[in-house]
Amino acid sequence: MRRGVIFSLSSNIIFFISGYLLHFFLGNTMSAINYGIVGTIITVLDFEYMFLSNGARQSLAKEISMRRFDTLDVICKTIAFQMIIIAFFFCLNFFGASAFGIVLNDMSLEFYFKIAAFLIPANGLFVILLGINDGLQQFGISALLGVIYPIAKLSAIPLIIFIFQDRPVIGVECGFLLALLISIIIGILLLIPARKKISHQNNYKIPFKYVAKNTLSFSFFFIVVSLVLSIDTLVVKSVIAPAQMAGYYTGAVNFGKISYYLMSALVTVILPVVSKLVGANNHSEAIRKIQDCMLISCSFILPIAVIISASSSSLLVSFYTEEYATANIALTCLAISQFFMGLTVMLNMCLTSYNIHRFSDVLSILALIIVVPIFVISAKWGGINAIAFASLICTCVLALISFIKVTRTIGHIITRNTWKAIAAAAALWIATRLLFTVFPITNLFILAISYAILFAGFIAFLLACRVITLPKLRP
Repeated sequence: MRRGVIFSLSSNIIFFISGYLLHFFLGNTMSAINYGIVGTIITVLDFEYMFLSNGARQSLAKEISMRRFDTLDVICKTIAFQMIIIAFFFCLNFFGASAFGIVLNDMSLEFYFKIAAFLIPANGLFVILLGINDGLQQFGISALLGVIYPIAKLSAIPLIIFIFQDRPVIGVECGFLLALLISIIIGILLLIPARKKISHQNNYKIPFKYVAKNTLSFSFFFIVVSLVLSIDTLVVKSVIAPAQMAGYYTGAVNFGKISYYLMSALVTVILPVVSKLVGANNHSEAIRKIQDCMLISCSFILPIAVIISASSSSLLVSFYTEEYATANIALTCLAISQFFMGLTVMLNMCLTSYNIHRFSDVLSILALIIVVPIFVISAKWGGINAIAFASLICTCVLALISFIKVTRTIGHIITRNTWKAIAAAAALWIATRLLFTVFPITNLFILAISYAILFAGFIAFLLACRVITLPKLRP
């Protein structure tokens, strides 16, 4: 499992770094108008991808791992249901392209949305490949595909834009499509050695209704999580004045989400691993794996969130300008808040591994209903700092409720060493805050070195105290 976590973390880091590099290239080579069109299309596709990416992958990973049903039957029926979703969004983009142009007040978008429609089936099939590999516990291949795709994007898009110099937006879309097709072909080839695992026979066939329910349940949960993660930015934009406050808050959010993205690597691994153990009725080992994930998250991801939180002002000033220090309190809260949100998702995936779905569905609905008005009231009452603090409280409560449910349903998932790691992280926050208050840093290079030293020192301390040990870090 630890090997899978390392692979998944590495893949996530490369994916997001490549994303920033791609936008840096596009922003500096395209006109503001064309870059705005690309941004609009990506925003719409990102929303549609939530239905394609967050559902089929998790459903496949869980069912293939548990081996309750015939593996090939699970894959075929999941693909069939995914094709229904793909067909809906393809038709929406292709035949409704003119409507997008009218609503967004730019009829030039009509042609571009028709091209973007072909990205929908490619993305949907790519996600299926990731889910199959997750279910087969081939986390290295999943991570490899997660690396190939962004690298292919970085390679293909600049070349194709060069061909379509007069219409660079077409070049971007064709580059995305080519990168997905390359990744799909490689993914299929990498699955050939695992064909015996895929053809695993079982007398029980999975009902199509169960596939649909399972996929939609995962989709709904992750869509709500995405909305909770992004709704605060929209509230700031619509409620708080002056307008530049939205920019300051966006800067804080960009760094605050780092811990959530890192936690998502654990989510990718823990669902199929625990599901497989539950399917084999090995509940004691399943609990031990969950305990390991809790220790890993508190030993390696929490300190990153803590360091960012405690040095928020220096980070914002170093990366942006001095004006962004206005959002330092917001970042202090958001860095920890996003960790709590990632922890909430991980705990709910543990419950899902035990076939407990209703709790996650109810929790996500209540979260959306309660969080939105709290954010609006907080923004009107205290600005960006108040809404960030409200986010911290809300996500902390969600994580606490999920933790209580997991503890009562599954068992105790926090060991003594995990509590020690949490206490050490709290001490790290105090020490880092004092350090950057006395010695503020405004140079990004020096700040990065300081972060590396603090993180390495924290890990060394945990090793010295035997909270974590080198044998436990090996695959």
